[in-house]
Amino acid sequence: MKGEYEISVFNNTIVARIVLLGVIQSYILQTNYQKGRTMKHIIFTALVVIILAACSQTDEIESYTHIHGLEYANESFYIATHHGLIQVDESGWQQVGEPEQQHDLMGFTVLNDGTMISSGHPSIRSDLANPLGVVISDDQGLTWEPIALYEEVDFHSLHVNEGDQNIMYGVDAGNSVLYKSENKGHDWSQVNVEGLSVAEIITLVSNPLNPDYVLAGLETGLFVSENGGESWSQAESDYTATAFVSMDEESEVLIAYLIGSYNGLYVSEDFGQTWTSLHLELEEDVVTMISKHPVLEGTILVGTMQQSIYETANMGEDWTMLAEEGVPVSN
Repeated sequence: MKGEYEISVFNNTIVARIVLLGVIQSYILQTNYQKGRTMKHIIFTALVVIILAACSQTDEIESYTHIHGLEYANESFYIATHHGLIQVDESGWQQVGEPEQQHDLMGFTVLNDGTMISSGHPSIRSDLANPLGVVISDDQGLTWEPIALYEEVDFHSLHVNEGDQNIMYGVDAGNSVLYKSENKGHDWSQVNVEGLSVAEIITLVSNPLNPDYVLAGLETGLFVSENGGESWSQAESDYTATAFVSMDEESEVLIAYLIGSYNGLYVSEDFGQTWTSLHLELEEDVVTMISKHPVLEGTILVGTMQQSIYETANMGEDWTMLAEEGVPVSN
């Protein structure tokens, strides 16, 4: 299935091909009236048209589908979608990379060194096999390279510990398997899980001060593991989380979107023991992605199940809608 922006990316090329066809047909019809004009000249002219059309192509997008990741990086923020990566900055909303690099990116995350890491499925124009396993990009999403579990795993959730980014957790929901890496995603081991079904994990986060202490949000409530995801116990049954993010590497400050007896975006100073509202409660929608700005304190970005994006620059006192149901908003 192609998104609207996927189609628009190729509109100019299609038009150029039609122009080429028209020029050649025109030559055939007029050849007896335009002596001295050769087919070589006609084709050369048409190729110039193609080049000009290609140069006029824009990667500016008007809409997107399925927010699979949302991260600040490089004075921008990035949206991982069903049809590739989008970069948003002062110049606009731009599709990143050539069509063959516009993968269905799942579990998208940006490491502190700028490396992008993700999972998912290859673009229909890519030579890569499905699923992608774990892939990385060292050029801000222009190209992607598999580094682990290629053709084996599609992580719908890929969590990187904020205190030690060597530690990662991957949720293979399709096979109900939890994976863990201790070397930035290059090698993975399966975790023998007891106490919950991995397939039911909506979101998870590990404590920056203790990567083996993990919280997971399931439909039935919040669960906690103190041994790297091996054994789990239910911590809360009257509310759960649909998204988490740790705020820094040296504290237990945690932001989560909660539903149930708590409802909305909340911050915790003690890694989920107590909660304070951040004044964002959505009707008929829930937050599924949260990103904190790496430099600007109090600046947070959230993405929702209905494809909307909101941002605050003052830790939730005020919120600005940046996109509504997959369409950028002019502010």
